[in-house]
Amino acid sequence: MISEVPSLGKNWWLFVVLGAICLATGIAAIVWPDITLLTLGLLAGIYLLIAAVMEIIEAITEPANRAMNALLGALALIAGLICIRRPGESLLAIVVVLGIYLVVEGVFRIVLAFGSEGRRWWGVMLGAFDVIVGILIMAWPEIGLVTLAVFFAVTMIVRGAFAIVVGFKLRSVRDVDDTPAQQSATFA
Repeated sequence: MISEVPSLGKNWWLFVVLGAICLATGIAAIVWPDITLLTLGLLAGIYLLIAAVMEIIEAITEPANRAMNALLGALALIAGLICIRRPGESLLAIVVVLGIYLVVEGVFRIVLAFGSEGRRWWGVMLGAFDVIVGILIMAWPEIGLVTLAVFFAVTMIVRGAFAIVVGFKLRSVRDVDDTPAQQSATFA
């Protein structure tokens, strides 16, 4: 896993862009809660489509977790298309789509965190947060749109901040090359 960090570091800006989109989505959901389901559905759909593309790319480029990333990408793609296609028809549909996505995505993140080396607790914390928010969203479908928007906004803000921090951390290692030949040449 550590050997892939420099190659991920070259694409650090993707994490920052995704984080900025998450932050913008979260802030918009807090600032304009009265625009109702249409705005929330469209914002959620756009985010889920972007997340689907990121997961599918990771499934293609990362052979270790290919099946889980592909499944998560497919789920995000379907959820995003549903949100964009029918954003204003039913609060229950949006609640179910977002809740299921957050729970499944959170569980996958926790499982992937235990399979990785290094700072597992970041992945476990982010995954647990998504699971908790997903369960809260699905447990009370009768809550108002403002409450749903706030839950969703908090999730997007946390995810956005996390993605931006990861992006800038990866930026600092983008030029690092840990090949054994270079290491032995450095010490010689």
